[in-house]
Amino acid sequence: MRVDCQHLTVALGQDTEIPVLRDVTFEVRSNQLVTVLGPSGCGKTTLLRTIAGLIPATEGRVCLEPAAGDRSSSVLLVFQENSLFPWMTALENAAFGLKAQGVPRPEREAAAHELMRRFGLAGYEHRYPNVMSVGMKQRVAVIRCFLSNPAVMLMDEPFAALDPRTRLTLQEELLWLWERNRGTIVFVTHDIEEAILLSDRILILDKRPGRIVAEIDVPFARPRDAALTLTDEFLALKRQIWSTFDDTLAVRLLRAEGAAK
Repeated sequence: MRVDCQHLTVALGQDTEIPVLRDVTFEVRSNQLVTVLGPSGCGKTTLLRTIAGLIPATEGRVCLEPAAGDRSSSVLLVFQENSLFPWMTALENAAFGLKAQGVPRPEREAAAHELMRRFGLAGYEHRYPNVMSVGMKQRVAVIRCFLSNPAVMLMDEPFAALDPRTRLTLQEELLWLWERNRGTIVFVTHDIEEAILLSDRILILDKRPGRIVAEIDVPFARPRDAALTLTDEFLALKRQIWSTFDDTLAVRLLRAEGAAK
């Protein structure tokens, strides 16, 4: 599914003089993974919620256009904090989207078991969220999203609360899942390395009111893994992205990265 945002302005409540987003225009082509990069408070989450239809646009429009052969028109949002159902086991949470689609229990549980093994969750299928680590819960949330097979996945800093090693592991697992399914993803982050590793394109949002100040194509071939982050080409692109920021924006991004780590 193609995501098309045209001249999007979003003001919340009575604060209309300084909107959260102003005149944001971009396109995400079907089966692309596009990252929205920017510091805290620049409107990244508001943008995702507007695309999902949870917040109305004050001006402009969001258009979701199915591609030929699309079997789903659904849009799923994965939050930074886990959104698991506390009364369900990890397996039940992972398979929830398939259950909602009417997939028989043996089939949906087999699919969930396969991905839980892949994601290092074998043996935790019958645990409840309250006894699982943050990283485990985020793994389950990502698995549930992919098993639901939505037309568009909107991911709001899903790995921001994780330690660096777990975060990198989940980034690789996300890449493996996406390269297997090739859905359309809009992924929000304030981490430059995460944006480069995951993305086909990076959209950079400036401070409120959020506006796109740069759009960067990521040239690296797929499939990718964490080893890419150590190459000279990766570091050169990271420096290029830093060069697009003014000093104030760069400082805010550094503070956001430091807070996450």
